Amino acid sequence: MEGLIRDIRFAIRMLARKPGFTIVAVVIMALGIGANTAIFTLVRAVLLQPLPFHEPGRLVMVWEDATFIGFPRNTPSPANYGDWKAQNEVFEDMAALDTRSFDLTGDGEPEKVSAYGVTAAFFPLLGVRPALGRIFLSEEDKPGANKIAVISYKLWQSRYGGDPNIIGREVLLTGEKHTIVGVMPASFQFLESYIGIWVPLAMPQEEMARRDDHYLQVVARTKPGVTLDQAQANIKTIMAGIAHDHPEEAGMLGAYVVPLSEELTGETRRPLALLLVAVAFVLLIACANLANLLLSRAMGRSKEIAVRTALGARRSQLVRQLLTESIVLSSAGGVAGVLVALWSFAFLRQLIPPGLTLFADLRIDPTVLVFTFALSVATGIVFGLAPAIQASRTDLNEALKQSGGRTTLSVGNRRLQSAMVISEVALAMVLLVGAGLLIQTFARLRDQYAGIRPESVLTVRTGLREAKYQDQSRRSAFYEQVLERVNALPGVVASGYTTSVPLEWKGGTNGITVEGRPEEPGVVYDANHRQISNDYFKAIGIALREGREFNDSDNADSMPVVIINETMARGYWPSEPALGKRFKHGRAESNRPWMTIVGIVADVRQMGIDAPVKAEMYMPYRQAGSQYWYAPRDLVIRASVDPISLATAVTARVREVDPDQPVSNIRTMEQVLGEEFQQRRTGTTLLGVFAALAMLLAALGIYGVLSYFVTQRTPEFGVRMALGAQTADILRLVLARGMSLALAGVVIGLAASFALTRLMQSLLFEVNASDPATFAAIAVLLAGVAFAACYIPARRATKVDPMVALRYE
Repeated sequence: MEGLIRDIRFAIRMLARKPGFTIVAVVIMALGIGANTAIFTLVRAVLLQPLPFHEPGRLVMVWEDATFIGFPRNTPSPANYGDWKAQNEVFEDMAALDTRSFDLTGDGEPEKVSAYGVTAAFFPLLGVRPALGRIFLSEEDKPGANKIAVISYKLWQSRYGGDPNIIGREVLLTGEKHTIVGVMPASFQFLESYIGIWVPLAMPQEEMARRDDHYLQVVARTKPGVTLDQAQANIKTIMAGIAHDHPEEAGMLGAYVVPLSEELTGETRRPLALLLVAVAFVLLIACANLANLLLSRAMGRSKEIAVRTALGARRSQLVRQLLTESIVLSSAGGVAGVLVALWSFAFLRQLIPPGLTLFADLRIDPTVLVFTFALSVATGIVFGLAPAIQASRTDLNEALKQSGGRTTLSVGNRRLQSAMVISEVALAMVLLVGAGLLIQTFARLRDQYAGIRPESVLTVRTGLREAKYQDQSRRSAFYEQVLERVNALPGVVASGYTTSVPLEWKGGTNGITVEGRPEEPGVVYDANHRQISNDYFKAIGIALREGREFNDSDNADSMPVVIINETMARGYWPSEPALGKRFKHGRAESNRPWMTIVGIVADVRQMGIDAPVKAEMYMPYRQAGSQYWYAPRDLVIRASVDPISLATAVTARVREVDPDQPVSNIRTMEQVLGEEFQQRRTGTTLLGVFAALAMLLAALGIYGVLSYFVTQRTPEFGVRMALGAQTADILRLVLARGMSLALAGVVIGLAASFALTRLMQSLLFEVNASDPATFAAIAVLLAGVAFAACYIPARRATKVDPMVALRYE
């Protein structure tokens, strides 16, 4: 132990003598270790930490498989849920929930609050307890029972100021009195973090018998010892029986289970794995740089090492001392790396999936500290060992005969240095190609919404209460009065209503029957259903391709009309014009009217920024009849001024029409897109930063090696110039040395990139993983940066004064 302490003290003294070298080495290691610590903390919080529920490994989500209509993960119908619950042999219990929205009024400003209706088994199944009060009783989950509610901690704090007497308080939810019986903990969430209220689902028997409405979400807890495969097989068997017994409603449906942890983190697993690989590459490059620095420094100390050897120091002692210096440097880098990681957490939180927002926390805890310490020591040993061993092989006689402090690298040392530089460039090449492909993907995803000019569009939600606006004429009057008032505001170019703006509701479909086409087994016609006002397309910026838009003559007394998107026109009428064709909701024998296609509009991705475009139908809200489920709720305003500046005036105009109407989700369309793009933007930015850092470190590695090369061969350059060599000859000699290493790294990196980028094809959009333009551009970029790194020491070599160099020697 005394020897170790003595070695550490000596290492610190030696490093303190060269502060420039020490600072550079510590900064390089801090960047590499800090990046790894930050991403490890993120991965641990998202993928490795157990969910904050009782035995979370036994929790699963159960979904319908409706791939035949483009919904491989479909929300179940009440009747199918009831059959699963009654017939399964693998679940300890099952619970269902549906998404709701309440107007919270009567005790302050009207507020729209997102909610879940849940069965009584929901909270016990998860194994969670309220922070205050209680959860639902089974007898309260029945039609006609007392109206009760459990609220979120956030709502309790924001609206009620954390009132400790909140239990038993009555509140108005969409005009109905509910009694608050519980408050959930601050960290509780299930699927979504913005849910503010939970109420009993309380489905009547007639609703439980429905198989044609699919809107529930189902969570289940497997019995002890039941595997995922067993649960999967059981639910598929039950669903096959349902499909056989109810061929019209469920004949083509499947069902499957997904572990809850996978449900919450599934889409982030690949991006996080990619970032883990990226930071590992950055660390390898940083360590290679450190190894080169240590090797160059050790060669500069060859006379010191030779003297110590001559005085009796054993080779093992020399290796141990040099290795101790390496570990001290990497440990100092680890300490600084923790600070780098802490600084990055505010940015990295954007990569936490929405389903984990409230309980996945990024923090430096003992586990993270142990990881960082182990990583620091390991890198110090692994990448300090080779330079230490090479330095300890110093030829005693040769080193003592050297003058001027210059020593030349052995063939083995030169090969080691060259290999490290080539590997740095190759790793940087792989990261830069990956970042380039993702940047192209992000740009193409953004470009598909460029036509709507989202920065000029304001969206406002005014979802109407069904009880108050059940009558179609009353709903129409509300929309018309609001639009008239909003259109009169200065700066408003156009306004319109829609069921949902793009990306806000990734569902809402109806089966349809095309006129003149008999039913065929396995053929289903289905389209997204949106109800809109006349100027909606002008307000949102969706281009009309054929036909006309809606006008005031399209009312309840006129011929039913519809506008469809290009995907629906191509898919359902591939070889004939779609304009003038007719279809209806439901089956041919239903009493619903035939609707005539009067227009075709451009496609806009509604289901996700990279999800396939679905067939979509737009109907004038005046002709919507009793289909309240699809009633317009989102007001869209195109402005010639800053859209947000209109928010207060728009809210006031809505309240002029209905003083009790909540106004929510006030955002620009740019913000809507920003939320959808957030994780992709953050992941792409991080990979780009890591790639740029890798390129910088690789350039520093080339610069360092060439600088040492120039320093060691200064006498040779002096002799060459004394014998008549020109400046260009010296410049060419040094550049050839550096660029040969860089180009070798580029070639190896290209080959590695071609193999590795294929693994990230699922993360790309309209970009090929082996895109030649990207590969060529990155190769040219990296070669250019390498040339700049080579040119500086090469230029310095040309400034050598032959007489000074020879005199120094």
